[in-house]
Amino acid sequence: MLRCLSIKKLLPVLFFCAASGHCAEVTVTPIRPSGASLDPSLRNEADHAVSQAAFWLSARQQPDGAWGESNRVRLTAMALFALKASRHPACSGPCANAALWLDGTATNRIDNLETHAWRLLALAFVLPEAPSRTNLLRRLADRAGASEAGASDEARLFWSDVLPAAGLGGPSLPQPSALSNRLAHAAASWPPAPKGNADVWRLARLINRAGHGQLVRGNAPLDWRADLARCLINTQRKAPAGGGFWNAESPDGQIEETVFGMLALLEL
Repeated sequence: MLRCLSIKKLLPVLFFCAASGHCAEVTVTPIRPSGASLDPSLRNEADHAVSQAAFWLSARQQPDGAWGESNRVRLTAMALFALKASRHPACSGPCANAALWLDGTATNRIDNLETHAWRLLALAFVLPEAPSRTNLLRRLADRAGASEAGASDEARLFWSDVLPAAGLGGPSLPQPSALSNRLAHAAASWPPAPKGNADVWRLARLINRAGHGQLVRGNAPLDWRADLARCLINTQRKAPAGGGFWNAESPDGQIEETVFGMLALLEL
């Protein structure tokens, strides 16, 4: 039969442990609130996925500094922005070459508003502050007028975000009701079933922007960051030659999926 030790008998043991340092310090691990920043383990996995994607993307840059076979302006601007945002130490050379190539397209007419927005955003992000930079960005912004007419709502929303990010115009003022409705729909239908990484990126941006980083269903916050991070990490593939990418039906599609995968992870 087990006998309970009395406190009197335990006191000498406790005093010995305290004096000799053998008592383990009692620590309490705080419970991570749902929807909070990623825990260190998952954050490390997400950072590794971004690093692997940056390595893979850099290796697919063409000798002239661009990416892709079709709509090279869009893919190059997207790749440049993602690589620069990743702050990967090996990306300085590819970023410089891409910026030179993209700057050389500044006189090209672009009828697609989303492509125009990506080029403006990438150049604004990488070019150093100077009067020549401001003049270039203003000229690019002025040329967007013709492409706005047939643009989708998603492209218009993106363009409205890019202008203030490039230092052109005031802060973006989308319709609050429209964003709130989209946020409510995302919460009600959680977890999402995205068609691709672009959907994941737009969803993360929506929550950070309209929900101030919180997604709530009823009174319960959803763990959206962890859910999206695991989805992205689990679908990334390892390349035989090194690095990681997200798959698609074509090489250009893989570049686009990988860019959006990186940007989505960086939103988390």
